[in-house]
Amino acid sequence: MKAMVCFLTLTLFSSAAQSQGVLTSNILLESSISKPDSTNKVTEYFNNLAQIWMRAYNNNDSTTLAALYTPDADYISSHVQGLVAHGRDHVIANFQRGIESGGYIDSISVLSVQLSCDLATLLCRYEATNSGQKAVGRNLLVVRKVNDRWLIRLHITVV
Repeated sequence: MKAMVCFLTLTLFSSAAQSQGVLTSNILLESSISKPDSTNKVTEYFNNLAQIWMRAYNNNDSTTLAALYTPDADYISSHVQGLVAHGRDHVIANFQRGIESGGYIDSISVLSVQLSCDLATLLCRYEATNSGQKAVGRNLLVVRKVNDRWLIRLHITVV
């Protein structure tokens, strides 16, 4: 019998990061989780999603980036004029400007995941090189399950 779990919280630590007081791990998510090994599946799913996002950004692949967001997505960042880009097209246009001005994501790691049925929040750490300048920041993502795919609804960046 398959049971559906609607609440799951994961916070993962790597031993190297623990010694530095930093949480690390790349996570992403899956919906009907019922087996004891499901934590690994959640971790693997979100890790893959983060790496797909990073590769798409770094390869100037706006089609793949767009496919990761809901049509009504919001991106909130000090990098955005007016602080909010509303709608997938505006979110992707903002990323395109960042790419064209020399933005490059060096790494993304998902620090924690909270999952409740068809919504999840991801807290991430990223490192970037923007026109030769190194930056370290945090992302908070709210992802929503739409037609069996997890899509980013809200993406908040703090440097």
